[in-house]
Order: sequence, then structure tokens, then C-alpha cells
Amino acid sequence: MKVSTRATLECSIDAAWEALHTPAVFRKVSAPFTSFRTDPGQDLPSRFETDTDYPVTVMAAGVAPLGRQTIHLVDEVRSWSERTVEDCGRGESGPLAMLRNWRHRMSITARPDGRTDFSDTLRADAGWVTPFAWLGLQVFWLWRRARLRSLSKSFDAPITRSWNERYAGKSAMWSGKVNPVVEAVAQTLSPGRALDVGCGEGADALHLAELGWNTLGVEASSVALWRAHQEATSRSSATPLSIDWRVADISQPWDWREGEFDLVSLQFIHTDPATRSRIWSEAVSAVAPGGTLLIVGHDEADAAKGVRRPPAELCFDVDELRAVVPADWTSVVTEVRKRIQVVDGVEKSVGDVVLVATR
Repeated sequence: MKVSTRATLECSIDAAWEALHTPAVFRKVSAPFTSFRTDPGQDLPSRFETDTDYPVTVMAAGVAPLGRQTIHLVDEVRSWSERTVEDCGRGESGPLAMLRNWRHRMSITARPDGRTDFSDTLRADAGWVTPFAWLGLQVFWLWRRARLRSLSKSFDAPITRSWNERYAGKSAMWSGKVNPVVEAVAQTLSPGRALDVGCGEGADALHLAELGWNTLGVEASSVALWRAHQEATSRSSATPLSIDWRVADISQPWDWREGEFDLVSLQFIHTDPATRSRIWSEAVSAVAPGGTLLIVGHDEADAAKGVRRPPAELCFDVDELRAVVPADWTSVVTEVRKRIQVVDGVEKSVGDVVLVATR
């Protein structure tokens, strides 16, 4: 038998992916039809890991035992925009043991509007009771779909929803050209592992990947990353690029992968002082020994020339930048680099506040 549903989830593909690996979500979409109990001392983790057995006891409506089941997820990531998780688990006892040849596949695909298409398909055989099992599972699958759609509205961070609205209002937010300081600094380095934080539609990350860097681009907007991924796909048709994307709210604590990157780049991320201090500190921790930290921001003085810039409290100067680098780093360069920017058809000299530091 086959039971299948489809839905569009109101969240980014990264948020949907985490939800499919989260026992708390698993329980919410199943209730009140079924509930899951674990043996004493064997509570489920905060996240299901791939290729790991998780035994549970399944209860119908919280009261009638359906038997023991093993949850065993296997991930298949074809690209940032297309992923599948398959539950290869099995029923161990009770009515659940009657379900043979179990194959439950949940597939997600990123959409250009920042949302995610979801497909949920179960194939199984229950012998002579298959028709009756199909009817009950069909009702359950429709309930799962409705619950997951409803829950998905809360999966994304508010900043992701906000930036998605901004990106959705334009076919392209940025020029698509690499930032000049990134281009200049990258020419002086040997390719390694790069982290581009606040990568937008991916111009810098793509440039680094084309230079041979294994690049991770992080951005709050899933609309922006869909565009970045599409551009990477078109460029990879000629030369394969080592590049991945991640939707993340860096204004909140995030896994920066301590000491993993040979280049960490933060371009024009302007936040309040407390938030940027934490972001910079976490960026410092992500730089590998011998690696480079590159931070660039807008010069507050540009505003006096009629160039639109963030409010003064969101800007920073070279002294604040220099203070973020530990004293034992090999080198630290801070400066204001001038470049030409066209504003309302007029060329104006503007400044970039720049930090280039080597660990």
C-alpha cells in the first residue's frame, strides 16, 4: 500500500530539515492519534541523528498499546535545495509488527519564495489487513500534513521572515559583484575552508568557490539563498564548485564551528554594539590557526556626503575593530579603504572600515 501527502511549509528548507529530525516535532504532528514512550533512562535526544536506532513504545490515543517500534533515519542530501530523510525503522511487536516492507520517505525542496515543498510517502504491506490499515494511515497522514503546516509557521526566526519580505520585493537585492576588499584579500591567500557570514545572494561566496575555496555561505534569508544556490548551480555546469549554504540567524547564538575556517568574512553586518561584539567574538573563535578574519563595514563619515548609511549606533570604527582581535594573533591591520560608489548617477568616494587579521 501507498499513503502519500504533499504540502508547502511556511519556513525555510533548513528549518524544515531540522524539524524532520526533531523528536518534539515528531510527537506534536502525531498527537493525539499516537504518542511515544521510551524506556526509563532512554529518553529521546533533542535531535534524531542519522543511522541511529531509537526504540519507542507506540500508544494509540495515549492509552492503547500498538507495540514497539524502532525509529531509524537515513539522510540523503542531493543539494542544498533538495533533501530526503527516510525512516528505515520497523515494528518490533504488536500490531506494528504486521507492517512489513516499511519505507517512509519525507522529501523537501526549497522554493524561490523562501518556503519549502514537502512530500510525505509511506509504502508498506500489512498482509490481509492492508485495506483497513491503509484507511487508518491515510487519515493519520492527512492529520500529520495539517499539523506540520501549522507548526511550520513558527520554525523560522523572525529575522528570516523579515529579510525574506525585503528580498521578495526585488528580483535582485545586490549587484551580484564580489565586494572589492574580499576580492583583494582573497588574492593574497591560499584556498582552504571559507565561511561567508551574511552572504546575501552569494556573490562573495561564489567568488571564493571559483578561486578554489570550500565555502559555506550563511544568510538569514532563505529567498536570498535560493537565488545564490541557483547561481551556483548555473556556474557549476562548467566547473564544479565546492559550496554550501545555511539559513541562520547570527544575531542569536549559533554554531560557528570553532577553529574550522581558514577565512571568515563578515561584510557590512551592522547591528547594535552588544550583538556585534558577540558576533565578532564568535567569528574570532571560528578562525583556524594560520587563518584570516576579514570584517568590513560602512564608514559612518559617508553619511555627510549624502550616501545612505546605517544609523551611527550601528556603525563602528577601526579602534573598535582592532579591540576584537586577541593579542596573540600574528598580525592585525585596520584601516579605512576608499572606493568609488555611484549614488543617484553621481560617482562619490566612500570608505570601507576594514579589519584583516591572521591568527
